[in-house]
Amino acid sequence: MNKKKEYHILSLSGGKDSTALAFFMRENMPEIFEKLELVFCDTEHEIPETYEYLNKIELFLNKPITRLKPKRSFEDILATTNFLPSHKHRWCTGLLKNNSLNNYVKMLRFMHNYTIIKLYLGIRNDEIFRISAAGQNPYLIEIFPFVENNIYKNDVENILKNAGIGISDYYKWRKRSGCYFCFYQSCMDWLRLYENHPDLYKRAMEYEYNDCKEIKSGRMGFNMDYSLRDMIKPENIKIIKENYQKSQENKHNKNLSTTLFNSF
Repeated sequence: MNKKKEYHILSLSGGKDSTALAFFMRENMPEIFEKLELVFCDTEHEIPETYEYLNKIELFLNKPITRLKPKRSFEDILATTNFLPSHKHRWCTGLLKNNSLNNYVKMLRFMHNYTIIKLYLGIRNDEIFRISAAGQNPYLIEIFPFVENNIYKNDVENILKNAGIGISDYYKWRKRSGCYFCFYQSCMDWLRLYENHPDLYKRAMEYEYNDCKEIKSGRMGFNMDYSLRDMIKPENIKIIKENYQKSQENKHNKNLSTTLFNSF
């Protein structure tokens, strides 16, 4: 009877969790790590700090990262669909990232005869609810080492600190990895992009529809509150920053109240 051929992939995003998982597996699952392939699905519109961090990961782990490119570019898909990705139509993740991984997995199966392909994902134990939405690829067996080993957010940060690599520089001004024009960004996130990478902000602005009168469904943009052109007007910058400051103060006061309540 022929032995089934196994293959092991870790999906890297350039964020804390998936990076920490790579270092965790090196220390705790060395027999798997030795044959593990690190894979990054590149949208070709990541922020520069993500690419820099990926290079750093390769050096620290002494392991190359396979960088998969989308079959069709964002610009090509946008020209065909004629609408930007949004909360209702999140085509960017599926067409720019998931499809790249799916096609790669199919190639591994049919060209290299791998019958079992295991995908290791950095979902933490405190976000176990995400597992139900993870299993979308019938060709993969998804593995969640952090859930199996009770790894939480603080543990992830300690793994990166102890490994010496730390976190990506984008965390100084941004909460997560991903495309620079991600529609999940808050207004404050957009302003920080404008302050740190004005060239990328301008490029995102050019993707938006400027003549809204011809769009029956309303303004076609990345943000639900402002067009990117309007967002950077001085009066709007002032409003956004004031609202952000108030939200931070409210959050701090709420956390302080919870701490005081729990102390009794």
